Amino acid sequence: MTDCLLVALLGLLLFCCLPDPSCAAFSSSVEGVRCSANHAFATTQLAMSGRQDQVKDFMTKPCFSVTPEMSLDDAAKFLVGKKIAGAPVVDREGGKVVGVISQFDFLCKEAGAVALDLASPTYRQDVKKIMSNKVQTSMTPNPITVVETSTMQASASIMIKNKLNRLPVVDSEGKLVGLLSSSDVMRHLVSDM
Repeated sequence: MTDCLLVALLGLLLFCCLPDPSCAAFSSSVEGVRCSANHAFATTQLAMSGRQDQVKDFMTKPCFSVTPEMSLDDAAKFLVGKKIAGAPVVDREGGKVVGVISQFDFLCKEAGAVALDLASPTYRQDVKKIMSNKVQTSMTPNPITVVETSTMQASASIMIKNKLNRLPVVDSEGKLVGLLSSSDVMRHLVSDM
């Protein structure tokens, strides 16, 4: 337990010293530090609680998904109609997760050439996203996923490190079985309070 406490405190100190520009409240380094501290506090609470709750107990199931062949217009209407910000992309034949699409992908499409950075290493991929009319070309391929038996703590850590709001949950064959969102993680945090 002492080692766990030491690691948790070290993580808290590290997060408190680094501004987090991805935070919605980020408007100055003070706000960024406050948001980073909140992330660190939540992670520290999970670490110190010793809870090893699994993703399967908190994930959203069944979850909505789209297919690679779907048009961007249809995908946008689907997401808006379901009041969700993103969804896994699942191949029609095998039900395997092949990507994710989110509001950010539609922002890229809407911004068009104005958002392009000629010096970016992803320039060619960004151009394809802008020109695309299909989910397959606009989605983020090969997304990070977790399995049902992953711990909530490990999954929350993955989300923070990769700045993700959702993780597709897959079985041993890569087929979609659920979705873990940042809201599900918050529900986990307050479930024992």
